[in-house]
This record gives sequence, structure tokens and C-alpha cells, in this order.
Amino acid sequence: MVELMVIVTWLLFLAVVYYNIFVIIPEAVILGVYPYVLGITAILAIGLLILRFLENPSFIRIVYVVLGISCIFIGFTLIQIWRNANLLNHYQENRSHYIDHLMRITREREYESTQLEPEEEGIATLIQANTGIPLTSYNRATLISESKKIFDEMIEAIDQAEKSIHIGFFIVRDDHIGGKFKEILKKKAEDGLEVRLIYDGKGSHRLSKRFITDLKKAGVEVFAYDSIGTSILKGKLNHSNHRKMVIIDGKVAFTGGINLGDEYLGRDKAIGNWEDICIRVEGEGAHWIQKVFLADWYYATEEKLLDEVYFSPIQVEEVLPMQVVTSGYDTHWNEISQVYFSMITAAKESVYIATPYLILSDSMLKALETTALRGVEVNIVLPKKPDFFIVGWANASFFEKLLKSKAKVYQYDDGFLHAKAVLVDDKILSVGSANLNTRSLHLDYELNVMIYDEILCKKMKEEFKIYMQNSVEVTLEDYKNPPIAQRVKELIGRLIIPLT
Repeated sequence: MVELMVIVTWLLFLAVVYYNIFVIIPEAVILGVYPYVLGITAILAIGLLILRFLENPSFIRIVYVVLGISCIFIGFTLIQIWRNANLLNHYQENRSHYIDHLMRITREREYESTQLEPEEEGIATLIQANTGIPLTSYNRATLISESKKIFDEMIEAIDQAEKSIHIGFFIVRDDHIGGKFKEILKKKAEDGLEVRLIYDGKGSHRLSKRFITDLKKAGVEVFAYDSIGTSILKGKLNHSNHRKMVIIDGKVAFTGGINLGDEYLGRDKAIGNWEDICIRVEGEGAHWIQKVFLADWYYATEEKLLDEVYFSPIQVEEVLPMQVVTSGYDTHWNEISQVYFSMITAAKESVYIATPYLILSDSMLKALETTALRGVEVNIVLPKKPDFFIVGWANASFFEKLLKSKAKVYQYDDGFLHAKAVLVDDKILSVGSANLNTRSLHLDYELNVMIYDEILCKKMKEEFKIYMQNSVEVTLEDYKNPPIAQRVKELIGRLIIPLT
């Protein structure tokens, strides 16, 4: 028995090493199984160490029982992962039917004079084909780049709410800014408004019970999007809801990269200044962000909210072509990954990318290399000091290939750059929650807003210029004779790719 365990442990360990060093396979089943394989390997290794050094027969029997129970549990979990990856849990099917009902409540007005260029039209068509979300025309939008201003505008909008407040964050913390949100949400709920909050159970695992209890006592409906235990049982340990949404009366919506915590205000001394980007939306785009929230609410609660009260009449007359795009590991399409790939490969003049995590699949790396080699200006900005040092090593493992293709890489040196934005030819802009990494593009549920407007695109380009001015450019010279330590760090960094 022990010899069999030794063989299985070594096989699993070698499979993990081979996967990380030689292949990056963005398949739902493989990425879903990965953290469990690591866990199984650790459990077997610990069991072997115990059996090797302890001779107490009773204790050894206990170890065998624990390992046996673990194997049964792991088998059940692997079945769940397979069911999720093959859409056998019926959630996506039910969600689609629910979205169909929501679409009957609101209908976008057509604006015949909106003429998108072929590249823009192609991306808009792609998004509608793989998500069912159409291009909208009657919108008003503002980019907000200062974290304090982002929170201030959210709180001001919440304070002016008349009917409903819907909030979804990957991370919610019981700290200064979390407390401010808690108090205003309690007040609005006590005033009779419908207030709902979703948080990701893994991203917000440190959120105190007192925080949740206080909100519930005031009448706020609070639910976690899969706790850690639920995620393990559902086979979703490697999947999270990474979306960020604040929707007021179905009229005003905010989305972007920012979560609800003091570190986003630069109050974490280890991180320092926090640079992020958020977009405020009014009009038809806000309706679609509301629909995304309601679909997430349905997942967390199995409650379908089908009332026109959640969608205020559109009063925006300005024309701003905009489209919401969502993605998740269990849709098979990797929608935002397709959008990023299409944007990069369609570029004629320039590509600007801001992302804190640069973990590239083979296809995405090839798209960036090919685009740069054909003469398009490719600029990638990411933090010099990441929030977790091994992530920085993983990011750096892609620099040499990008630099050889003449892409430019900048490391932001004025704090932590958390913005997630892709700008192409000063005409197409994507802003939202999705990073350019394995987790965002193949594992988590994400939400981005596509903007087809030169004025907003130029404003975003000004933000990119500020990012680059506060960055250190990485050059190919830095990689001509890199120290052995640097190569080792990059190799270690690649070991965590399936988890980032």
C-alpha cells in the first residue's frame, strides 16, 4: 500500500511540474482540477511522511482511514468539476433563460446613424454572438482614475438612490471604507429601499460575521458567491466571481478594477499608492450591468427578480456606442479572452495594455508578438512591485519574448497599478475587471465594458501616458545576460500560472 502511495505521489508531482514548465492548457477541466491535484499531492506526501516515521499501529490505521475518506471526497469533487466543465449543472442554461426574460423587460433603442468601422463592428458582432449582449447606443460614460474619487462618486450615487441599490465585489473588507459603505447601506435599507450585496466567498474570506450581521439586521440582503467550503464541494475551488458592480436604481452603474477595501485608497503601507480605473455608466449600458448583477444574484440565491422597477426609463439622449461583455470558465467561449485577442490582432496603429498580472496563454502571446512584429506599436504597463512577489516573477517570465518582438514593456514605479484596460488605435477601449492572465481569461467570472468612442479613448490614452511616465521601461539589454537568480525566479513564477 505504501509503495503504491509513493508511486502515485511521484506521478502527481511530476505531472504538476510538467504542466507548469512545458504547457499552458486553458481548458476548463484541467484548470478546475489543478488545485485539487496540488492538494492530493500534499495530502499523500504528508501521509507518507507520517507512515515513514511513526510505528504506532492505531495511528497508522487512522492515517489510512483519513486517506480513504479523502479519496472518496476527491472522487466526488472531480465528478463535480467534470459536470461543471460540461455544463451538466444546468446553471448556464437556466441563466440564459433568465436573461431572456430580462431582455423582454428592457429593449435597446436602435440608432441607425451609428456607423462603426469594420474592426469595431467585428468585435461588437463577436460579443453579441458569444454572450447575447447587443451593442447599445444611448449612453453617457465617465472614466474615473482616482480611487478616492471613485468611492466618493459611488457613495454619492448610493445616497441619491430612490428604489434599489445593488452591489457586487470580489473583495469586501470590514475596514474604514468598508465601514462607510456599511453605514450608508444600512441607512438606505432602513429608509425602505431594496439593498442587495454579493461578495465572493473566497476573495472576502476575511470579512467579519459582525459586518454581515449588522447589514442584515438593517434589512440589507447579503449573500456570498460560493464560500470556500461550497467552492470545494462544487468543484469550483479555482473559480471566483471577480466582477465589481455598483448599480443605483438601474439608472447609474459603476464597474472597473476596484474592490471595497482600504488598500485601494493607498492605506496599505506595504503596497503604497494604488492606481486604478473605473467607469461610471448611465443609460442602456447601465441596464445591462444591472442584468449581469441580477444573474449573479440568481446564482447566489436562486431568486429571479423580474420587475421593471429595477430598470429606470432611459433619459439619456447622447449617443455613445457601448457594449457589456461577460465571461466565465463554464461557457466554453472564454468571451473576454476572445475580445482581447480580436482587439490585439485587429490593431493597425497601436495597442495599449494596463494589467497587474501578465500571464499569457500561447495564443495571446503569439497575438502580441505578431502584432508588434508587423509594425504596430504595442505598449504593456504593469506594476514594478506586484502585490505578491511570485506573481512578479511569473509576469517577468514573458518579458524576453515580448521584447524580442519589439513590444514595449513598462513597469509602473509609483505604487501598485491595478487598472485593467486595453486600448486599440485610439478607437476601441475595454475597461473592467479582467486582467490579462489565466485566472481572468479562463477561470473567473468577469465583467468589462467596451467603448467605441474616440473622445473617451483619447481620455484613456492620457491615463496611459501618465502610467508610462511613472514607469521604468524594460529593455532587451536587460535580458542579454540575465543573472541565474533571475532565471530561477522566472521558472518558479511559472509554477503558479494555473493559479493566477
